[in-house]
Amino acid sequence: MTLLILSILLRAAYPSLQAVIAQTQATTLANDLVSLLHYARLQALHHQRAVTVCYLVDDRCQKPWQTRLTVFADQAPLGSLESADQALLTIALPDDSKILWRSFRRKAYLRFTPLGATDNQNGSFITCARPKTIKTARKIVINRQGRFRVAKLKPNVLAARLGENGC
Repeated sequence: MTLLILSILLRAAYPSLQAVIAQTQATTLANDLVSLLHYARLQALHHQRAVTVCYLVDDRCQKPWQTRLTVFADQAPLGSLESADQALLTIALPDDSKILWRSFRRKAYLRFTPLGATDNQNGSFITCARPKTIKTARKIVINRQGRFRVAKLKPNVLAARLGENGC
C-alpha cells in the first residue's frame, strides 16, 4: 500500500521535477558562460594581450557555439587558432546545449583587447540548455567596455528572435 501511494505521488511530482531540473541546467549554462567571459577578460587585462573566445571547428571560429568553447591569445589572422596563438582554456558544454552569439560586428568570436574592452563587439548571448525550448533560454548582454549583465527575457521577443522551434 505504501509503495502504491509513493508511486502515485512520484508520478504527480515528475513534471514539476523535470521543470526544476531544466531551469537549473539553464542557469548553470548561463553562469558557466559568464565565468568563461570573466576569465577571458581577466586574461586579456592581466597579460596585456588580445584574447578571443569562440567555438572552434578546424581551428576557425564558428557559429552557433556548441560542444566546447575555447579561450586563446589571438594574433592575426583574427578568429582562428594559429601556431603563433596560445590556447588558454577549453571547456565542454553540456550535451544538446547551444549558445547563440550576436554582435555589432557579426563575428563568430568575441575578442577582448589588452584593456579588457571588446573589439567593438557589443552584443548578446542567448544560452539554450535544451533544444527546442524557450523557457530554458537565458540572455547575457555585453557592452563595448567588456562588462556583462543578465537581461530579462520577454518571451514574445525571444520567440521572434529564435523562431517557433526555440533554440
